[in-house]
Amino acid sequence: MRILLLLAAIAAASQAQTDCSRGACYPPPNDLLLGRADRLYASSTCGLTGSEVYCTPYEQRRMKCCPCDSRNPDGPQAHTLKDVLATSGQDRWWQSKKEVEPVTLELDLDNLFQLDNLVLSFKGPRPSALVIERTQDKGKTWQPTLFLAKDCQKSFPGIPTATPVDLDQTYCYTLPPTEHNPYQDHTIQFSPLRQYAYVPIPNSQKIEDVSGITGLRLKLLELGEVPRLPGRALSKFFALKDMRVMGSCMCHGHANRCLPQAYSYGIQVNPQCDCQHNTAGMNCERCADLYNDLPWRHAEEDNTHTCQRCECNNHAQRCHFDQAVYEASGRRSGGVCEGCLHHTTGPKCDRCAPGYQPNPRSQMDRPDACTRCICSAEGSINGGQCDHNSESCLCKANVEGPRCDRCKRGYYGLSASDPLGCSKCSCSVDGSLSDACDPLTGQCLCRPHFHGRTCDVCSKGYWKPALSGRCETCGCDPTRSYGDTCDQVTGQCECRPRFGGRTCTGCPDNSYGNPLFGCQLCKCDPEGTLPGMCDKNTGACLCRPGVIGTRCDSCSRGRCDSFPSCESCPSCFFTLDAQRKNFSSAVEKLSPGFPFLPGVPADLGPRIYTMETTLNQIKDSLVLPTISTEQIDDALAELDKLRDQLDKVDADLPPVTRTPGLDSELDNLKALLNRLSEEYRDKKKALELSPGSDNSGAFTVIKNAYDESTDAVKKADDTKQTLQESTNNRDETKDLYNKVQPANTKDLDKLNQNMASKPDLTPVAKQVCGSVRTEPCTPLKCEGGDLCPPEGSPPCKKGEKCVGALPLGKKADVDAEDVKDKLDKLTGKITDAAEKLQDAQEATNQVRDTAEKLSDKMKKTRDDLEGDLQETRDVVEELKEFLSDPGSNLTNIKEVSDWILKTKLPQNLAALNRKADELKNLADNLPDSTSVLKDAEPLLKKAKKLLDDAKDARDTALGVKGDVDSLVSGLGTVEGSMTDLEEKLQESMDKIENLTNTLTTANDALTPAEKTLDDITTVITPLKPQLDELKKLLDNARPKAKEAQDNADQAVDEADDGMEDLSTLEDQLGRLKDKAPTSPLPGDVEDRLKKLKDDAGVLVDTTDNMMNSLEGKADTLRTLQDEILQKSLNLEGLDAKVKELLADLRLHGTNHRECKG
Repeated sequence: MRILLLLAAIAAASQAQTDCSRGACYPPPNDLLLGRADRLYASSTCGLTGSEVYCTPYEQRRMKCCPCDSRNPDGPQAHTLKDVLATSGQDRWWQSKKEVEPVTLELDLDNLFQLDNLVLSFKGPRPSALVIERTQDKGKTWQPTLFLAKDCQKSFPGIPTATPVDLDQTYCYTLPPTEHNPYQDHTIQFSPLRQYAYVPIPNSQKIEDVSGITGLRLKLLELGEVPRLPGRALSKFFALKDMRVMGSCMCHGHANRCLPQAYSYGIQVNPQCDCQHNTAGMNCERCADLYNDLPWRHAEEDNTHTCQRCECNNHAQRCHFDQAVYEASGRRSGGVCEGCLHHTTGPKCDRCAPGYQPNPRSQMDRPDACTRCICSAEGSINGGQCDHNSESCLCKANVEGPRCDRCKRGYYGLSASDPLGCSKCSCSVDGSLSDACDPLTGQCLCRPHFHGRTCDVCSKGYWKPALSGRCETCGCDPTRSYGDTCDQVTGQCECRPRFGGRTCTGCPDNSYGNPLFGCQLCKCDPEGTLPGMCDKNTGACLCRPGVIGTRCDSCSRGRCDSFPSCESCPSCFFTLDAQRKNFSSAVEKLSPGFPFLPGVPADLGPRIYTMETTLNQIKDSLVLPTISTEQIDDALAELDKLRDQLDKVDADLPPVTRTPGLDSELDNLKALLNRLSEEYRDKKKALELSPGSDNSGAFTVIKNAYDESTDAVKKADDTKQTLQESTNNRDETKDLYNKVQPANTKDLDKLNQNMASKPDLTPVAKQVCGSVRTEPCTPLKCEGGDLCPPEGSPPCKKGEKCVGALPLGKKADVDAEDVKDKLDKLTGKITDAAEKLQDAQEATNQVRDTAEKLSDKMKKTRDDLEGDLQETRDVVEELKEFLSDPGSNLTNIKEVSDWILKTKLPQNLAALNRKADELKNLADNLPDSTSVLKDAEPLLKKAKKLLDDAKDARDTALGVKGDVDSLVSGLGTVEGSMTDLEEKLQESMDKIENLTNTLTTANDALTPAEKTLDDITTVITPLKPQLDELKKLLDNARPKAKEAQDNADQAVDEADDGMEDLSTLEDQLGRLKDKAPTSPLPGDVEDRLKKLKDDAGVLVDTTDNMMNSLEGKADTLRTLQDEILQKSLNLEGLDAKVKELLADLRLHGTNHRECKG
């Protein structure tokens, strides 16, 4: 019973997995590896470069050694990654190199899939530690999902071993022991759902958080342990017999199957979901276009979270979700419709668009819900919509009219972007007649001499002075200026040379005087003067502020910088200058107290020097210590005397004027006196402290020393407590040091040991400087060769693999220089190609011109031929009528026939046929313009494309930026592209050369065609006068034929009468014969009869010959006519070909000029 219940539960769960109507549904899993063997990578595979021998246990305490040779992936000894697929067959497995750890296996899925289960069947020694990682961003970041180890604490310290109870946790699974045979097969299974089975959340949430992958990575960290056998050691390696990645397309619970794809090439699981619940996308990761009324969510066990249709009133096919709208609606609806149709607008297409109003005879969800509004969208407040209440238009502030379609008076430029509708004209008060303007352009009505849109500009020949309300005439001197136009602001006329001033009546700038008598140049420094430089009348220089001098070449007081800058002095200068002025005023006030004796101004200096000498003597006398008080008193007395002398000198001094530099000398004297006073005080103190003859000084010294010693003892006693505290602190510090230092020393030793073994700087050095070192190098231990190649090492050679950022950078520099040189060469070749293209275009133009001339000549020849042939036909037709006319006189017929026989054609028929054949052959041998131009068109297109590609390649080579790898690969690509471009460019240049030769050949072939046409014209031209003569002869023969007809008729009548007479005569003759005896005729009668008979025979023969000759000539003429008609038809066909050739040449010539080909 329990089994039945379990089966029922499993069936219900399975149905729930596939039934999308109840809740979340998921496609059945399959092997994601099948069909994706090319996306599985390994960091190590045995035998890729050569055969390797691996030894494994065999029976009891024996071993067998087998080779691994993966150079042929399908060989019996190959062990490549494709051997881990379920379709690889038995006795096939992947195997790594010996003694290599770690080894990484990585699967790149390139799309999001749902992982259900990972099955790993190891062959040989199972890894002692490995990690399973996943990525959801196509390999940008990786997250470990499961740690596995024989000893988790040893291999992954800090990783918990307990089953996780939160999706953010991971753990280490302890592998079971391998028992006695580590080489037996071992299977490891990993399921994200089973790993987080104890996490209290629905499976749908677990699938969303932990099952999605775009790639899977297996890191085999530690090789498994192998037993030790006597003799040769067993091999240690990683080997994987079977790997199955069971999963399905990631559909977030919104699909129960993955859609098949064309050209899947054996792929069992495709990434595209068959989305349900109104979802869309590769992984059903979004709502369908018109189903975004609620936010997208993944499906749950009991809730499909079906995307809801947006309410767009049947006026839109798309909508998007807006969170703000969703929150504002109380989280009920957040869909915003896009691209509303049928003249609707709004987030739900529930309002009429600007310019339309609701249709009272319809509903909002119908196509005719809105009808056009008559209000102007530019001039109405609500964008052209009618007011729903008044059904009238609401105009903007500056707009009027029943449809709000015109600006008010004084406004112009009706615009929808203007919130007021129209802009104010802003007509100039001075230049306009009123505030009215053109409602479209805004042009104001201007007063005389004003123009411009706002009438603020004076007309030509006028200018507007400042603060003036009218335009005044320029008043330019007609003889001294170039015209009556002047500057609109300054009124300055355009003066002729040697004239200046506003109206050109004075001297030009930088000169003065009368221009009639000659202007003189201003004698001013141009850097220190104002514009105009000097007064036009006097020539006085016009100095700019801060500059003085007759030439304006020096700075004024208060300017501290040198000329010509003359920058204003800082504020402190003016403060000191004010103080100086105050001191000068004070001295001037004291000057009356110093009487001045005229004639003795030089006595002041020597007396002051004498006073300084005396003071110096005092100073010198104070250098040595004073021996006694008496000496000091004597010195003081001497000082008093000196002071008296000084007073006397002061009394004797006459009043003097202020002497320059006196203030500074007095300051020096005062300083000297202060210094002497200081020295005096120091000497006096030293005298008090020095021992005298009465030892009073010594006693004083001893007393002072005792006092100082007593103070020192007191200070020392006061520091006893501080010293004791310091001793205690030292002891405590020492104890603390003894406790802490051993642990620190141990940690330091451990750190030194770690630094001796790691980090290994060799891999980093390979990536940075391209190190070839293979031995480890740590900060404390780096024996062997240099970590990086020494300075000056040769760069990577071309074609070799370059490793390291520094070598790549150097190689990039070399490649860049190489590319630069090739770009220069390529530029030269591009220039040559452009020149050849130009030559080809010129040749094409030449052929086109020649073909045009030939076409014109052939057309003219054809027209002439047609006219001549028509005239010939007419003559022949007349000749036929003449010859067939029974009334034609035989004499005239004979005359016409004789003329035809005597006529000498310019060439015989064979020659004419030969010329026609030559023309036909020439037309047949003419180069096919269509094929030539068809050949030219792809060549020209290809040449242009190559030129563009070359320019793009050059720009790419000059603009390549980015990291070093991208730069090197980019340079390689550019180099290859440049090589291809050079070859293609050379090929194109060769084809252009061939095209040029073909065009030249066509041009040369057209020359014989012209000659042949000339020959045909030469052949046919002499025929025309002969045809004219024949026509004239026929015209002359017609009246004769009529006369002959009349004579013939008369002759017939006479003959009839004669016949009657002849009958009568014959009857009479018969009767006479009957009556007369038989006797011979007389000789003369017989002779006459014979002669008549002979003459009749000759006449008959002549007539027969003439008729035969005429018939032959008629046949000849008919044949000639037919041939001429046939040649005319041939010429018409040739003319059509020449026209087609000309049209093609014109087309491609145009394409050449416009660079379309």
